[in-house]
Amino acid sequence: MSRGREFLLVVALFVATVIVSAAVWSLLPAEYRENQSTDYLHVYEPVARSIAAGNGITLDGEIATRYPPGFSVLLAGVFRLADTVGTADETMLLAFRLVCVGLAVVLVYGLARLVWSPWAALLPALAWMTYPFSLWLAKQPNSEVPFVPVLYAALFLFWLALLRGRGGVRSGALFLAAGALVGAAMLIRPAALGLSVGLALIILLFAARETALRGRLAFGALVVLGSLLVVLPWEAAVYARTGEIIPLSSGGAATIHDGLTFLAVPKEYRREVNVPDDVAELMWTIHERRGETTTTGGVFRVMAEEARETPVAFGKLMLIKLARSWYGIDSRMLELPTLLIQAVYLLFIGWGTVYCWRRGGALRRMIGGNWLIVGYFWGMTFLVVPLLRYMAPVMGLLMLALPGVYYSIIAWRRRPTAPRIGSVSSDF
Repeated sequence: MSRGREFLLVVALFVATVIVSAAVWSLLPAEYRENQSTDYLHVYEPVARSIAAGNGITLDGEIATRYPPGFSVLLAGVFRLADTVGTADETMLLAFRLVCVGLAVVLVYGLARLVWSPWAALLPALAWMTYPFSLWLAKQPNSEVPFVPVLYAALFLFWLALLRGRGGVRSGALFLAAGALVGAAMLIRPAALGLSVGLALIILLFAARETALRGRLAFGALVVLGSLLVVLPWEAAVYARTGEIIPLSSGGAATIHDGLTFLAVPKEYRREVNVPDDVAELMWTIHERRGETTTTGGVFRVMAEEARETPVAFGKLMLIKLARSWYGIDSRMLELPTLLIQAVYLLFIGWGTVYCWRRGGALRRMIGGNWLIVGYFWGMTFLVVPLLRYMAPVMGLLMLALPGVYYSIIAWRRRPTAPRIGSVSSDF
């Protein structure tokens, strides 16, 4: 395929994504089209209004540290642009979301093109375009909406350097830029806090054989440096205003605590879920010790103590958290259909992964590395309330293995069948 035709294909992908997303959102019942994000209403939007008004990254007159400022900064730009062109904020916010989902699909295609042909690369892009849980997340202004394209852009540069770079200054520049985009992703969602270190590890494991250990360490350091250059100015500003070192979010301890009690402590929007009695008792015990979990260190200390007291119940809780990371919904509604849909996707992803791993080369390196990235986000989701919402952004990375399903079927159909015993060979 010529570059001109592929460019038109990419444009068509973007336009189709915008149309599909807008159509799906318009077909949702009215109650589901409403903004249900309390984080947006209570934190992100007020901080964005403050930024747009020239009052800085503040909430109620104080520097806003509950969440990192990246999403609010983007929202402030959306609101300012709406004022400039004379349109409603809601209209511009919708346009912003559509652009983000369109860019995400284009970037999935770009990632796939690093290891697949143009037509094969369409399969992951179309799968992500129609992935129901990505469409659901983007129906309202969640921070995941801009996080996904920024994350995928970072990983595109990362894999471009790792798979097609030949070392030297160009590869170093790509790794540094990838790290900077990871830093931007960290400022949108704190779940990316340790991602640059994870990418440095992937360089050590999956760099080309001819890349010396010193070169791998240098490239990994550039990824980490790029992320630090973006994040440190915000961290310095927070320290100057508060005198505290806050790693992206001041709500880390509370979020981890909620992840240990979420199935036992009722909230009005959460449906009850049946859990083993010993697990429910353990979670309630941790909840009653909430005065000791105001810091991250306090949370882990309580976890360790309770794990020693009730190891079986603690082990069950950990397994529940690991599983619910792939299908859990905060309201607990429609979890069984969600689980079944996810199981189908993961079945085909696993099938494609086996094919890619057997093929070796760039396919094995990229798909294997992406599974490590997904494993990192799985671990971060496991630490807090285990929700599919936190895992959904990286499902697009796993979908890059889907063309392997097609090629494995083609290879199976072309495999010559052995002659049956007693049959006459045509050579005789």
